[in-house]
Amino acid sequence: MEVMQEQYKDTKIGRIPKDWEVMKFGDVFNFIKTSSHSKNEMVYSETDSEIYNVHYGAIHTTYKEQILDFKKYNVPRITDDSKMPREDQFLKDGDLVIVDASEDWGGMGECVELNNLDGRKVIGGLHTYAVRDRRNLFAKGFTGYIFQNTAVRNKLASYANVSKVYGITKGNISNVSLVIPTLPEQKKIAAILSTVDEQISTTDKIIEKSKELKRGLMQKLFSEGIGHTEFKDTKIGRIPKDWEVVKIANIGTVIDSLHQTPKFSDEGYPMVRVGDINKTKLNLNHCLTVPENVFKAFTKKHLPIKGDILITRVGSFGKTILVENDSPFCLGQNTAVITDLKNERFVYYMLNSHPVLKQIGILTNGSTQPSLSLKEIRNIKIAVGSNNEQQKIVEILSEADAKIEEEQTKKAHLEALKKGLMQQLLTGKKRVKV
Repeated sequence: MEVMQEQYKDTKIGRIPKDWEVMKFGDVFNFIKTSSHSKNEMVYSETDSEIYNVHYGAIHTTYKEQILDFKKYNVPRITDDSKMPREDQFLKDGDLVIVDASEDWGGMGECVELNNLDGRKVIGGLHTYAVRDRRNLFAKGFTGYIFQNTAVRNKLASYANVSKVYGITKGNISNVSLVIPTLPEQKKIAAILSTVDEQISTTDKIIEKSKELKRGLMQKLFSEGIGHTEFKDTKIGRIPKDWEVVKIANIGTVIDSLHQTPKFSDEGYPMVRVGDINKTKLNLNHCLTVPENVFKAFTKKHLPIKGDILITRVGSFGKTILVENDSPFCLGQNTAVITDLKNERFVYYMLNSHPVLKQIGILTNGSTQPSLSLKEIRNIKIAVGSNNEQQKIVEILSEADAKIEEEQTKKAHLEALKKGLMQQLLTGKKRVKV
């Protein structure tokens, strides 16, 4: 990427190129009324409704790029005709839809720029602000990145009202100062960043396809095994004739964590909590830490070791993760550990299989506070074959995991590249040659 050195000027939000501008959001954009349709008032399948709804939840989780391209994404349509929007609520190409609330700081100001509407009737949905460039200051594809400037993000954070979620008002957004490059630079910056976004989106699709393949492999391997011709029906489904159904209590030991709220510290020993188990791999660097006395209290019954399986009991229950190294840590409340296993990786895969997830669903169905007791974990049934066959199945699924992990690493590198580019290009620290 070619860059050029230019003169800079000082502004209230930092140094920027001399030919760039700083303007208030409210002086640049007009707000467009949004709707209050909930998720259960929208469908992704065919419907008589002609009105599409850009919902805040989809901006957080589904639309992976800053540009919401209606040719790429299946955007839901509303089903409740009693809340018909006014004509002036319909959005156009280039309009921006911004979420007004997020569970974490990183989601503050997430937004998408609309593209390829092709005459569709589109409205902003629940918990969103919809806005339109009223002065033609922005190039196509650039507005989706306006909140990614570091100074702008910091200002958004300072305005955020935090209760259960991070929220921001229309008035506060209007007061946010935006850094506005020249139009030719906007076009070049948008082209660079959108190219990286497309690579991230493509990698995401490969990851999802790989996960789908793995799920199919698991279903086949755990019902048919390898090379079997005779099968039997059991309480957990069809399995090879010479396999047997066993309870977790028959093959391992289940130990509960302490039912106490810990005291955290700035440094010390990692504590693995429910949210840390709801991941692909255990990353102790992302855990909160506790002082030594708390660590000793929480490991008095058991110090987790390599080969243990951690399982969540309350909230996001039934999630598991395999301990793959001997770094010391303790388990937080609402978790348990399955230890003393012979083929822990096979058991780990089996605990994530459809037959087991179905059992867990039945155990927790109808509970006002869904949770798994130690007795219920011990009574979970899995099917096992010979040690040799278990190992072959582990090798097949581990290969599938390696493919997923390779793509996830690639995605992480692309996201780091995008972050670095945004910090350089959106602030003017590096200028693109136009």
